[in-house]
Amino acid sequence: MKATKKAGQVTPQVTSNAAAYDWSKSGIPSGFEQVQRDDLGIPFLVILQKGSPEVDKTNPDYPAKKIEGAEAGDIINSLSREIYGRQGKPMVFVPCSFEKLYVEWTPREAGGGMVKMHKSAAILNECTRNARGQDELRNKNIIVTTAYFYGLTLRGQERVACVIGMSSTQLKKSRQWLNMMMSIKLNGANGPYTPPMFSHTYLLSSQAESNEKGSWMGWLIQTQGPISDPVLIADAIQTSQRAAAGQRAALPPPSSEEKDDVPFA
Repeated sequence: MKATKKAGQVTPQVTSNAAAYDWSKSGIPSGFEQVQRDDLGIPFLVILQKGSPEVDKTNPDYPAKKIEGAEAGDIINSLSREIYGRQGKPMVFVPCSFEKLYVEWTPREAGGGMVKMHKSAAILNECTRNARGQDELRNKNIIVTTAYFYGLTLRGQERVACVIGMSSTQLKKSRQWLNMMMSIKLNGANGPYTPPMFSHTYLLSSQAESNEKGSWMGWLIQTQGPISDPVLIADAIQTSQRAAAGQRAALPPPSSEEKDDVPFA
């Protein structure tokens, strides 16, 4: 029986011949021996906006990208295209690593698309502010300062490595989240200390926001509590270590802020 497949979603297939041979026998090569983590990609956690093709029926990409039952404000996994969180029904996330990058984009009117990621803030010295308040290079490309949180989404017993990108109006949420993490104090053998960012789980959902330029759905982040499961602690430590060693997959660009008309602060 073939599994039902949503638009853009890769799903496992089960055939009636699957039991004809016991593929679990030890010593059999799988063919996946050379597959690396960055070959698989790591999904983004994206907040759907009212103009997102997953929900906006007037969007030309809606027929291909629609997600049944999805609404503006839902948080989706960009690869599996599953809904991970809703307003009033937050998802659980363990942040394991943070990085700020300066993403160079081709303007939409010139075709759009990411050009490269700059690690140094020095690239901003080459920019001027355009009429939209964006940092614009001499070649008219746009630099978008983006904060990335790399971590684990908890879905029951399942742990999914994901990335959250915050730019534009959501950069202040990044700063608030970091301050929230660093304000946590625990008592240790040598007195109070700040634990690792992955010592706690956080509830992520969305909320309506606006400024003089428009309205959008932004991140709502709340502390849930400390983690105590030894297996989860080990997974979080390993995830953080991989990130520190540069072994995480290449970060994809932030999509919602650039494609769904979220206004720039």
